[in-house]
Amino acid sequence: MIDPRPEVKEMTLYVPGMSLSEARSDSGRHSMVKLASNESLWGPSPRAIEAARRALEASNYYPMVQEAELLEALAHKHGLAREQVMAGNGADEILRLAAETYVRAGDEVVYPSPSFSAYRHSALVAGAVPVAAGLAPNGANDVDAVLQAITPKTRLVYLCSPNNPTGTSFSREDFERYWAGVPDHVLTVVDSAYHEFNDGGVPDFAQAIADGRSMVWVRTFSKLYGLAALRIGWAAAPPEIIRNLLTVREPFSVNSLGWAAARASLDDQAYFSRVLSETLAARRFLCQQLNQMGITHFESQANFVTLAVPKSDEEMARELRCRGFVVRPTSSFGLPGYIRVTVAPIPILEGFLSALQLALASMT
Repeated sequence: MIDPRPEVKEMTLYVPGMSLSEARSDSGRHSMVKLASNESLWGPSPRAIEAARRALEASNYYPMVQEAELLEALAHKHGLAREQVMAGNGADEILRLAAETYVRAGDEVVYPSPSFSAYRHSALVAGAVPVAAGLAPNGANDVDAVLQAITPKTRLVYLCSPNNPTGTSFSREDFERYWAGVPDHVLTVVDSAYHEFNDGGVPDFAQAIADGRSMVWVRTFSKLYGLAALRIGWAAAPPEIIRNLLTVREPFSVNSLGWAAARASLDDQAYFSRVLSETLAARRFLCQQLNQMGITHFESQANFVTLAVPKSDEEMARELRCRGFVVRPTSSFGLPGYIRVTVAPIPILEGFLSALQLALASMT
């Protein structure tokens, strides 16, 4: 049997959150709530659903390569020019494109750890050497550790804010300190999949793009907008970088349903303002309850909360599945002893907290 490239042997398969069907089969329960993958339990806008249904009628045609109306709306929303914005097959495609477009075999790629596995994976796909930089004590990316990891061989740096799986963000001051220290030969990719859920001071990433910094700011419609199944992400960057990424990108990587649903979502800000408000209120509720229970957790700025558990995170996840809730053990991220829980409407969280108390009692 022919061997793959050596870098492929260093890769590991992505470990997704357990699906509802898998959880039902594993637990023997039909009634299950999935809190493992940071999907929106509020669901997409009704306008987005209707737009996707209408798009099905033209399924015999190839989709747009880049949908001008959507990208113009995104650019306008963030004070950018149309040529500074592109879309892709989820944020994942754009994260990988950055490495495929700019990284050469033997270059180094610096990324935070524990964090999203796509960064190391993308580096290896490009034939680069992945270099991990640890997190700050609060779980945010440690920009000083990242800067210290950069060498003359470094070609690309991934940052993640809010960080997955901790949910914490780095500050404006951190971001400016990073830019003051990063060399000109390095491309910076900031993964902000959870950006909408920040309710504190955050860096002005759009302004950094407008200023022409060598940066790609990656966003998604999978989280707040609830379009995870339709795989549509987007990014902002200086025009030259956008052109290079589009040159490497597969031309039809975003399907027509995704384009239509994303456009309709941006037109329904009243719906998503309510969803965001309820999500932030539910996150506060969950954190308050965990504090009252004496459970350590990261101060999340995302739509999930990651909390410490006694003994094995995998064991805790099994206990919770037996009680009807699917959560994400974070050992696969390199963060053992924690579980990640998606923020859901408060009545669902009340049920989860009751299940958590029972699970904790069974493990003591």
